[in-house]
Amino acid sequence: MSVDILFLNLTRFGDLLQSQALLEDCRRAGLRAGLVCLDNFAAALPLLRSLPEAWPLPGAEFLRRLDGKGPGRSWHDAPALLLDFVGRLRQEAAPRHIVNLTATLPARLLASLLAPSPEAVTGFALDREGFGFCQGNWAAYLCGTTLKRCNAPFNMQDMFRMAARPAIRALGHPAAADEPSHGGRLLPPSDALRQQVDGLLAAAPEGCRGLVGLQLGASHPARQWPESSFAAVGDGLWRSAGLCPVLLGTASEKPLARAYAKHARGPFLDAVGATSLPALAGLVSRLRLLVTNDTGTMHLAAGLGIPSLAIFLATAQAWDTGPYLEGCCCLEPALPCHPCGFRQTCPHDGGCRRHISPRTVLRLALGWLASGRWESGVDDGLRQEARVWRTTRDPVSGFVDLACLSGHEHEDRSLWLHLQRHFWQGLLDELDGMPASSPSPLPADVVDAARLSGTVRTLLPVLQEAAHFLAALPEQCRLATAHPRMGQLLLRACDHIQRLLESGDELTSLGYFWHEARQARGSDLAALARLSERLAHHIRLLTALLTS
Repeated sequence: MSVDILFLNLTRFGDLLQSQALLEDCRRAGLRAGLVCLDNFAAALPLLRSLPEAWPLPGAEFLRRLDGKGPGRSWHDAPALLLDFVGRLRQEAAPRHIVNLTATLPARLLASLLAPSPEAVTGFALDREGFGFCQGNWAAYLCGTTLKRCNAPFNMQDMFRMAARPAIRALGHPAAADEPSHGGRLLPPSDALRQQVDGLLAAAPEGCRGLVGLQLGASHPARQWPESSFAAVGDGLWRSAGLCPVLLGTASEKPLARAYAKHARGPFLDAVGATSLPALAGLVSRLRLLVTNDTGTMHLAAGLGIPSLAIFLATAQAWDTGPYLEGCCCLEPALPCHPCGFRQTCPHDGGCRRHISPRTVLRLALGWLASGRWESGVDDGLRQEARVWRTTRDPVSGFVDLACLSGHEHEDRSLWLHLQRHFWQGLLDELDGMPASSPSPLPADVVDAARLSGTVRTLLPVLQEAAHFLAALPEQCRLATAHPRMGQLLLRACDHIQRLLESGDELTSLGYFWHEARQARGSDLAALARLSERLAHHIRLLTALLTS
């Protein structure tokens, strides 16, 4: 059966689950959605709500054939497999539009092969000459946020929704697509599935008053809290609350479970490598609480309504990859170097892994279990170790937000992230022709602190100069239209703005967005003039807020 929009999400388990809210946006807009994911995560597809059809991509088999290990032992079998897959999808799905949420070149190529026309791709696309570009303002912004960790103030699930919104509005009911979403909930595991895990849980020790999940692994060792720390928390939760720890993870994480066992003094259940993805969902649904690194299991728990106490280390930060569920607790090490950049070697030998103590995590967990409030576990010692965030929702936009519980909301990084949320949402909504859905007004104390921030004071002259040159561009576009030889002057002005916005880490996403947006409008000087005018306007609004 044909679909209106076919989503491509070809990355990890957690990213797949973070497609949930935009699938619900499609349903509300009266659209039939389909999804392409990697086949090794296909077992998670029954958990996704509002997904009538899905097509797993045989990625591992494709790579095997590309290495000459396929049926004919020739790399030619790999493109043959891909083209067979594309042909079947074009026939079965017959998509009206493709929304590609994966920025890799292979995903862009697949989107081009599946789309009915080059224009019918939103998100990460290829132009007619085969060069990658971002089709859509939120998509361009999303790509830029990955460059520096101080430029990602929105939850990934909200960014996916906004990147897909132009296509959903164009094909469905616009009013429904514009409504704030409180979605993201996965389908609950069936009774049969929950009963399936009862055999594992039957081994819980006498006196057990509930279960707490411990997800020991992460996507990279630098993001893993030490197994000894997990063991100390697990022992403390058993001793003080009667909660039996359940170790979660894939078969490749069995060494982590063995390390946990060496340090543990209390009982625990080892489910590492013992569950399929559906069975993992059944097990997670039985938990009182999940203590976890930044993992797909955390997103699974959020989708099932199970609160998490999540620890974000190295490159991980709560702002963009935190749980899409209100009332979760996110911890980041209170270190000036956190979060570190991608592809950056840690000069401190992974010190952030050891900065948050088991005492801190245990105190927070026990305080929440006793009172339902994460604040009750915060003390002065904890504030020295961790930034503590509670997940909330912005009442105006419906976007997931963070409330600081540890007094770190006036740090330069925190202030800059809050300011960027305010700036980008208003700008991108306007460029998309959307009703304004800016977040609630910034609290007065945040604005006052931002005016005194060293980071903001450094950025203000750059932003003011960029706004000045942007405001002058519409006239230069007019002159270049009338006198083509003036085009060189226009190009030099655009390049000067680019250099300004690339002069510091804090403006990297703005610099990337300007590059992508002006490239997309390069052949339409009237569109470039409108972009420049609106960008200058929003930068001036921001600088006025910080200088008035």
